[in-house]
Parts: sequence; structure tokens; C-alpha cells
Amino acid sequence: MSGQSTVNIRPFVPSDLAKVHELFANGLLEFAGVIEDGVRRYIAKALKDDLADIPTHYLSDPRGNFWVAEFYESVVGIVGIQPTEKEEEAELRRMSVSSTVRRQGIGRRLLETTEDFCLEKGYSRIGLSTVGFLQPALAMYRRHGYTTVKEEPYGDPPHQPVTVHYLVKELVI
Repeated sequence: MSGQSTVNIRPFVPSDLAKVHELFANGLLEFAGVIEDGVRRYIAKALKDDLADIPTHYLSDPRGNFWVAEFYESVVGIVGIQPTEKEEEAELRRMSVSSTVRRQGIGRRLLETTEDFCLEKGYSRIGLSTVGFLQPALAMYRRHGYTTVKEEPYGDPPHQPVTVHYLVKELVI
């Protein structure tokens, strides 16, 4: 990538849906390893749930949004913000960056976009959950000020359990 100026972060439009689904699925499967079957079930559920209707789940509330990152007119990153039951807290969801452009600042730019939006909408905290096998994502979140508030196992024996990490970032107003 020759520079940030070639990356455009913009709101989701319906024609992005297929690429959003592909990025979400590929981002998880790339790191799934021995738990691929369980990850595929999780992906199928998400694609039938909030990712099936992004306008309803992310764009219908003025305190929510969903963005895509474009690099030379190709969607290479995604992220959403949803309100939570806590007025002061938003939830960061479905963040993924294509493996073809990782480690080039796109994840950071997506995080900055969500933080600016959240501040504008009056949030003072962003929360998120991710899984332990997504070590690069965990590292990126921690580098950008997110701290772990809880970890818990997910899944039933005899399957290899997955650790869910809950992180938050306090926004500076």
C-alpha cells in the first residue's frame, strides 16, 4: 500500500454486502485451526443474524453505524458500532481486515473512525468481545488502549474451548 490516502473509509451501502460477508468469514477462518467446524457454525449464525441485514441492525439507530474500508475501490475492511443497554457505552462489532492489506494501518483507521463517531454520539466507552485465537486482533486492540475486563471459556467439552475476551476503552472527551 503506497499510503493512507488510497484508503477510503465510508459508510456501508447494500452493494457491499457480499464482500462484507466474505471478509467476515475469511477473517475468522484464517485463524480457526482445529476448531474450524465450530467457527463455521458461528459464521453461519452471524451471516443469518445481524450481518444479513446491516441497515436494520447497525444503521437504523442514529447511535450505530457500519463502515467499510476501500483500497483501490475494493472493500478490504469492515467494522460496526451498536448501542448497548448502557447509554454511555457502544459495542464495536464485526471488525475484519483482509489478509492482503493487514499491518498497513487500515485496522487503526477503522478504530479511529469508530472512536470519532462514538465521541460525536456522546459515548464515553467502547466495549467489544473477541476470541483468543484471534491473537493479532487482541494485540491491535490492546495497542490502541483497549483493556481486558473479563475472560471466559466458550464451548462444551470434549471440544477445545475457546476463550472469549471482553475489552473496553474509555474515550477521552
